Amino acid sequence: AYPEQTRDAIERFMGALLNEDERLQTVLRFALLCVLESVSYTRKDGQYLRWDYRSGRRQGKKSFDKGTIADFTQAICAKLDEIASDIEEVEQPTELFPAERLNGGVNLRTGSCLDVMPTLPDAAYDAIITSPPYCNRYDYTRTYALELALLGVGEQGLIGLRQEMLSCTVENRAKDLLAINPLWANAVSAADAQQLLQLVLQYLGEQKDAGVLNNNGIPRMVRGYFYEMACAVAECARVLKPGAPLIMVNDNVRYAGASTSVDLILSDIAQKLGFRVESILVLPTGKGNSSQQMGQHGREPLRKCIYIWRKT
Repeated sequence: AYPEQTRDAIERFMGALLNEDERLQTVLRFALLCVLESVSYTRKDGQYLRWDYRSGRRQGKKSFDKGTIADFTQAICAKLDEIASDIEEVEQPTELFPAERLNGGVNLRTGSCLDVMPTLPDAAYDAIITSPPYCNRYDYTRTYALELALLGVGEQGLIGLRQEMLSCTVENRAKDLLAINPLWANAVSAADAQQLLQLVLQYLGEQKDAGVLNNNGIPRMVRGYFYEMACAVAECARVLKPGAPLIMVNDNVRYAGASTSVDLILSDIAQKLGFRVESILVLPTGKGNSSQQMGQHGREPLRKCIYIWRKT
């Protein structure tokens, strides 16, 4: 994934950071993760990594030239300078009338929302702001392959991570949600009762039977996405204080020519699970079809929205 001299420099950097204290190791490792793409033969491109022709990997019909690949020493030094500048700005503000900064506690939790959220207390949070995976077939374990490899996630770890995450790719197997958490029965029922969702699932099933889908895993993925999102929304309702907002960014999608109104489906489910829909804000630039559907349906815009729900 890297030029030979870059790979050697990364290995030396990782060896050197082990001599530092734990907090500094965290900062140095974070900086390294930030520059991996810029010093590699890869570029993130939607649902996959594109590989530069210089990597030696087999190219498609049109070879990809990433352009200039950053020098590792320059890239890591620039990132560390940026981090140091940010820290200095916080500790010694340069504004004439600096605003008071309230430093709250930050707690980073590792794992799927389906595993982590049930461990959180009831009615404990003042707000939730989230941009969950979209129902768009993007496999983020592939997009972030360089970063995951650096963190020591092997092939089996990738397979496990892919199945644990919220279903958004055709490789996701169906989850037994009630076996994971029997308290999600109301969420599953809310998804069962969502008429538009059921029509979409019926249509996709018919398209699969007719052999016209470009991947037969799409109906399973779409079903898994909405049912798992219903469970996540139910957990959000449980952990939020009364009157607290949930703000979510999400995209609508299209499969087999049918536009799926993710905003309306999830908002309807949310109302059944303890939220009031305050606003659905449509962002000014809609997105088009996937590359697989572009030839047949063109760039028909789909809504990209911000949902504002409030706990009742």
